[in-house]
Amino acid sequence: MAVIRLAGFAGENRALEPSLLPDNVGVLSRNQKPGRGDLRPWKTPVQVATVPAGRSTIYRMGRDVASDAQYWLSWPSVVHAVRGFDAEDTTERTFYTGDGPPKVTDNVMALSSAPYPSTNRPLGLPAPTSAPAVAVASAGTDAAAVETYFYAYTYVNDWGWESAPSPPSAQIDRKSDGTTTISGFSAPPSGNYQINRIRVYRTQSGSTGTEFYFLREIAYGTASTTDDNRSLGEVLPTATWLVPPDDLSRLTPLWNGMLAGISGNSVRFCEAYVPYAWPIAYDVVPPDSKPVALGVFGQSLLVLTTGRPLLVSGSSPDGMDQQPLEIQQGCAAPRSVVSMGNGVAWASEDGLVWYGSGGARILTAGLMLREDWQALVPSSIIGQMYEGLYFGSYDDGSGRKGFFIDPSGPNGIYFMDAGYAALHFDQLKDQLYVLDDTSIKKWDAGSLMTARFKSKAFRAPKPINFSAAEVVASSYPVICRIYADGVLKHTQSVTGQTPFRLPAGFMAQSWQIELEGVNAVQGIALATSIQELAQV
Repeated sequence: MAVIRLAGFAGENRALEPSLLPDNVGVLSRNQKPGRGDLRPWKTPVQVATVPAGRSTIYRMGRDVASDAQYWLSWPSVVHAVRGFDAEDTTERTFYTGDGPPKVTDNVMALSSAPYPSTNRPLGLPAPTSAPAVAVASAGTDAAAVETYFYAYTYVNDWGWESAPSPPSAQIDRKSDGTTTISGFSAPPSGNYQINRIRVYRTQSGSTGTEFYFLREIAYGTASTTDDNRSLGEVLPTATWLVPPDDLSRLTPLWNGMLAGISGNSVRFCEAYVPYAWPIAYDVVPPDSKPVALGVFGQSLLVLTTGRPLLVSGSSPDGMDQQPLEIQQGCAAPRSVVSMGNGVAWASEDGLVWYGSGGARILTAGLMLREDWQALVPSSIIGQMYEGLYFGSYDDGSGRKGFFIDPSGPNGIYFMDAGYAALHFDQLKDQLYVLDDTSIKKWDAGSLMTARFKSKAFRAPKPINFSAAEVVASSYPVICRIYADGVLKHTQSVTGQTPFRLPAGFMAQSWQIELEGVNAVQGIALATSIQELAQV
């Protein structure tokens, strides 16, 4: 009995010769939604909001608001936005890089007027540039020896953020019960820093190498204050804190209140739970390549570079361990990098690469040859995740298209007729959003797309004529095309499960089946007679 039975539609393979493919893998898959094993389409994305033209990044603020029509931030550049770590912060303080120097906003500043974000602040407070002026107000009467002191001060804003200290003052000598007048506080550079206080610190001994201790806090704009011999407080905490560099990019949330970013040839880390403080001592420099993107899985940071990736791990920014990986797969497209919980995926020049707890592998190996992958233009790929799948949007020169692949076991690739200029995954809503021109659209939410699948080449031992076929689908119609020895021989609009006749009068050794439609298809069978179909 000569029968072809096709079921379990597992996507497309471009690497193998069509007759050598597994029975359930095809040579073409378009708009097919994986997961149930049948051939079913994705739904079209549905518009939920609009943004100005020319945007490259979208991000939804107001994530505690039920409506996904609000509130969408967007930028013309590639921006990485991170919500703060304070779960009690109702203002949704958000930090971002990629729009000039690093910035911070919240749902008051950002949402004051459209387009969002409307207002922001620099991420960080500049340190005072000039030392305080000091003078002995009272020399003191203590019989003990004269002591030597130094002073410094910091800026503090309305959020309680504190800058690095000023240069230390000139040395001042007086007895321990004497007093000092402190003045000459420099004004900060222009900018929306909202500085409202100054904190003054003093040493306890005569050496400039000793620590500064908190003396007092005064209102910003106060011309002078006095060291009146009050008890000193905590050690100055901001001595090594720097504002993030202007070129900081790829802002990435880590564990234990840390953020990471890329500046020049370095990976930078902020002070834990202090997103505006970036000590240079925490820098990590890849040994033989330039960092271009960052990904996270578990408590590991994967630094993607122009060469070998670098794995960085640790519980605090001052104790991060580095491990160069022995995989020569540089990142060809920083926007392709997607952190997917148990691993990180990115586009290299050879294919879509994965690194996780099980090590490294190329997900597209065996599914696409290098020239097939290069035809997608790897540098153009923008990535995001959805339902455990990697979604890549690429531009091959004829407009954006897309593909889905399952990192857990890629048997095939599921290509899409459309791709998008920006993708955003809202973790709170567990929902993917895409940017289509000026429209932000909710993925897989509208009417059904048209799915299409073309099978492998089923090769018979000798030329044969299949004269009958049957399509099993959830509903109909389904378009069925039959190819014999590479030539389209028959097209049928199948309206039910009743078997239908195929044209006679020819013999062929290689047969392919193509199915197309909006309805889910579970399988199709070809046989040499209606009677044979009844026995399938």
